[in-house]
Amino acid sequence: MSLHFFFFAGEPSADLYGSALIQFLKGKVDHLKLSGVGGPLMRAEGVKGQLQMEQLQVMGFSDVLKALPRLYRYFRQTLKLVLTLQPDVVILIDYPGFNLRLAKALRKNGYQGKIVQYISPSVWAHGKGRIQTLAQTVDLLLTIYPFEKALFSQYPLKVEYVGHPLMQTIADWQRTIKEKLDHKEICQQPYMALFPGSRLSEIKRHFPFLLKIAQAFKKKAPAWQFVCCYVDSSHLSLMQKLAKKHSFPMQDLLFVSSHQRYQVMQKASLALAKSGSVTLELALLKVPTVVIYQLSALNFLIAKYFLRLRLSHYCIVNIIAKKEIFPEFIGISLSFKHVLEKLEQLYKNQELTKKMQQQCQELKALLTFANSHKLAAKAIMRLFV
Repeated sequence: MSLHFFFFAGEPSADLYGSALIQFLKGKVDHLKLSGVGGPLMRAEGVKGQLQMEQLQVMGFSDVLKALPRLYRYFRQTLKLVLTLQPDVVILIDYPGFNLRLAKALRKNGYQGKIVQYISPSVWAHGKGRIQTLAQTVDLLLTIYPFEKALFSQYPLKVEYVGHPLMQTIADWQRTIKEKLDHKEICQQPYMALFPGSRLSEIKRHFPFLLKIAQAFKKKAPAWQFVCCYVDSSHLSLMQKLAKKHSFPMQDLLFVSSHQRYQVMQKASLALAKSGSVTLELALLKVPTVVIYQLSALNFLIAKYFLRLRLSHYCIVNIIAKKEIFPEFIGISLSFKHVLEKLEQLYKNQELTKKMQQQCQELKALLTFANSHKLAAKAIMRLFV
């Protein structure tokens, strides 16, 4: 069998998922042609294209508004590329705002190949109108959360639940011999892991608040250190500048590459993290965590009045569990007092941290343990049977 796959990945997690998916597809297709938009991992697997993922990374509504001209240009270029190449299947990974518009435009312009959306848009949070778009344009939707498939049961849309990729990723890591941390000194005393976000805009927004919390917490727990993971040299440089600007004692703040984040998480006594997929990683590794998310005034207004977000929880860990496991503080202005109080409670109350870790263990039972990418590849290939 000979097939041409076009991939679109707009952010690092999608690049990771796409590269893993390609590895399984290679074992199922005799002659596999790969093209599209991806990052370094997908390019290493053989994805060829004129556009690169790195130009698409934006976060937050206001950031998207600023980047609209660039995103629109990339949208038109990607659409033209697919229509020119006419691949057998287009696999769109996450990035729903861009990908659903692309799927709709492809159908409108006569594309007859298969379209697959890997990772469902968060229609359970907002944008339920997207379900109709999916039903009209997509041949297969691959979901990663157990509650998602039921949301599409009344629509003529083929949906496959493949489980969350992080389950396999962390299980694989736990089976290997753990690497030693580069900074051996952090193993000598307790520490709090800090996760301000994986984008520069997120670091600018959250890291000063995390530093302020850490400074206050240090007064209560003088022996503690703080460890922060960084994605690349630009992130490290920004965090170091912010730490110096806020007069944070550098001997108490250690920076570790995000490639070693699981080692950091495994040994952390507590974590303070920006809401996102990192909170699920922390939960799967049973790290007592407090979750924050700072919204700009514009983002708050868009979320409240335009998107009309009315969720009981915003942290994905709590959404899956349908209850609060990780305390979450999300809004225009975070309450410094309340976040610090919650961390101090966890620091002082071992029963509270043990309860949280037990709830994290129960959360794992709610997620299907499977090789998501392997199941996804099988589901995609069934489109051609």
